[in-house]
Amino acid sequence: MSEHTGTPKRGSADPFAPLKMNGVAHHPAPPPDTKEVWEPTATPLSVDPPEAADLFHPGFGKAVACWHYRDAEGALLFVVARFERRDGSKVKKDVTPFCHGRRMWIDSKGARQDRTGWHMKAPPAPRPLYGLPALAARPKAPVLLVEGEKTADAAAKLFPDHVVIASQGGSKAASKSDWSVLIGRDIVGWPDRDKPGLAYMNEAAALARPPLRVAKAKSFRIVEVPRDWPEGWDLADPLPAGGSPELLAELLAEAQDADPPQLPPNFVFREAGLFYDQAAALDEDLPQERIFITAPFEVVGEANDGTGMDWGLVIRWRDRDEREHQWSVPKRLIHADGSRIAEELENAGLHCDPSSRARNLLKKFIGGVRSNRRRVCVDRTGWHVANGKHVFILPGGEAYGPAASTVILQTEHAGSDNAFRAAGTLQEWQDNIGRLAVGNSRLALGICISLATPLLDILGGESGGFHLVGEPRKGKSTIAYAAGSVWGRGERGAQVRNWKATGNGLEGAAADTSDTVLILDEIGQALANEVADTVYMLANGSGKQRAEKSGSARRARTWRTQFLSTGEMTLAAKMGEAGKRMMGGLEVRLVNLPSDAGAGMGAFQNLHGAAAPEDFAKQIEAAARTYYGTAARSFLSHLVRARVSAPERLIERAKAARSGFTKKHVPTGASSQVTNVAERFALLGIAGELGAEWGVLPWPKGEAMAAAAACFRAWLGERGSVASGDDIQAIAQVRSYLLAHGESRFVPLKPDYTRAEGPIIQNRVGWRTQAGKTGPEFLIESGQWASEVCKGFDPRRVLKVLAAHGVLVRRSDGRLIDNQHIPEVGNTVPVYRISAGIFSMETEAGAYEPEEHRQG
Repeated sequence: MSEHTGTPKRGSADPFAPLKMNGVAHHPAPPPDTKEVWEPTATPLSVDPPEAADLFHPGFGKAVACWHYRDAEGALLFVVARFERRDGSKVKKDVTPFCHGRRMWIDSKGARQDRTGWHMKAPPAPRPLYGLPALAARPKAPVLLVEGEKTADAAAKLFPDHVVIASQGGSKAASKSDWSVLIGRDIVGWPDRDKPGLAYMNEAAALARPPLRVAKAKSFRIVEVPRDWPEGWDLADPLPAGGSPELLAELLAEAQDADPPQLPPNFVFREAGLFYDQAAALDEDLPQERIFITAPFEVVGEANDGTGMDWGLVIRWRDRDEREHQWSVPKRLIHADGSRIAEELENAGLHCDPSSRARNLLKKFIGGVRSNRRRVCVDRTGWHVANGKHVFILPGGEAYGPAASTVILQTEHAGSDNAFRAAGTLQEWQDNIGRLAVGNSRLALGICISLATPLLDILGGESGGFHLVGEPRKGKSTIAYAAGSVWGRGERGAQVRNWKATGNGLEGAAADTSDTVLILDEIGQALANEVADTVYMLANGSGKQRAEKSGSARRARTWRTQFLSTGEMTLAAKMGEAGKRMMGGLEVRLVNLPSDAGAGMGAFQNLHGAAAPEDFAKQIEAAARTYYGTAARSFLSHLVRARVSAPERLIERAKAARSGFTKKHVPTGASSQVTNVAERFALLGIAGELGAEWGVLPWPKGEAMAAAAACFRAWLGERGSVASGDDIQAIAQVRSYLLAHGESRFVPLKPDYTRAEGPIIQNRVGWRTQAGKTGPEFLIESGQWASEVCKGFDPRRVLKVLAAHGVLVRRSDGRLIDNQHIPEVGNTVPVYRISAGIFSMETEAGAYEPEEHRQG
């Protein structure tokens, strides 16, 4: 994000001093000198402007371009020339002014020279602006200030509704220009995308609108150039990828006010920092006691959530190691007890005086500052909409998108999330991690999981997780580290978190990493009695509903995520430790994927020259701690551009890819749960293919989709059925009950339903006959069906599942319940009739066998 600060230096030339002789002050020639005498020609000039080729630079040769500075009537004042020289593969440039006049000097050979013409001389200050004729001709038009004459000409074509101006000398000479011609005008400054460009616009804004003058520019705003555009980019350069004339117009319209903030009474910024000084309003030079509050910082502006709530003050500073920090301080903290604000600032490298008086003054300052600059604050990472435009915010506050400069992440902590910092270059990450995923389906899938979450908001889809399960030291954690390196430092304590946490703790982690990546290692350390609820919570994308102190409902935390989990046990096994059973919905929310890729090398299939799987894993783990965070940033830059420039095309491509994936890999007759999981695997493949297409992932086309398909088949093979998970469990529940209690709780009957010989049955559930209408059957009393056989399940749903698979024997009229006369009871009993065919269903309805097994 860029800001607009800066004030005129004390003692600098008055930019509102009147001009003489139509734009250039004419000074008498300097006294004779043994070296040089310069006598500028009076302006406006009556000579013709030079051609570029007529101007010469001793270090560059002839000029390649020339721009004419004229007064309001169009008369020539001086020119500026551009010179270029190739130095190896680089082109060096110099832009310098030429004035007309008489120059007398002694050359290097000792000969006296006396020439009248164009000489490499700067005009005296205050210098006229470039573009004065158009400025005078269009007194009502908005004004666009840019850096440099070449940029001004290009900007005039891009924005014909504006008068485009520039100042001679660019970023280093703003104070030498005459800004008085801008009195009463509305101005927008468009800086080059670098620090000198922004500093120039800040200084120009302060010069055009001096705080103590009545006669000044009506307004001055500065464009926020997207931070992901190339360093040094200006309006004369080709548009960056994803840019468009429409986007430039939006950036111009959303330019931020450049006026400095209004400080509360008696607060002043000095070189040493922020002070409270009661004498400041009277005479700052009087020797008075001043109360030191903090080291120097910059007030960027104020923020709120766009509806007038959650106000904050955005400040920026540099620590003692010159690292830049920024924090939107929630203004509600000024009413908190103690020194909360000072503690946060001190922790982030901004020294604060520890006295209670200074802390209270700091709160007073935070609450009293007023600024016309506005930001939209958000309380979580990921996608947001600001001024109708999509913006992506990283946990550290970095923003991507055309409106990125207008949005800020506001939390109660001044420090950024170190886990999401970047190190190394994208090329280094690609060479040391990315390329090693080629030919390794599990490793590639882990990286795709990391890239997939930002697509959820664009393409639609539910949150959920993928759980890598397998033996220890076989590559599961290595995949987690590699996946984490996409966004930040890939190791435990950074991107890789532990399942050993409370549900509230993981809720906070999910909210803090929304739309990015959440990696949880070692599910075996999770709390068995909470793990199911935690998975549901993570997949549902919403935290608990809590109450405020007043009793009113607090806003629940929300997120989107495709999280990655690892462990040596499945979710079902972990839940079993607490005596809980996994329902079908959970297996869709946390997809169980065997980590063993089947190549005899654990999770790996291609070691890329490493001697052993262990060496390969160590290589990746070391790289994940060294090169990280660049892949996600590059992916986001491309994704934001695609969402802004052609969202429909992106969505249609993804829909087609998802449809093609399911048609190719989902078996006929599969349940909606299987299709749902297939679509989630397809999303991972889509993310990887986009990453490869955009040059983020060094993979051949189709690699990501192939990895997603291989892992989907592995999941389906491990599952063993294409039926609904709830159906599978319902059948398994009844079958298991009958196998366990068929002899002990069912009374044997003869074909005529009279009692057969056998032991006395205690706690009877029903009867079993060897010769029912369809063979052996179990007759289960309707009351026992719900309370015993289907305990923990919906008994009506279990009946429908069994009926659909032909093992519930219907009555002749099609009803599920049958009334059977049982002689030993002496009456008709309502029962459910279950065929013994239920014991052979494992290899029938819904069964799935992997293709490689079928071929064997």
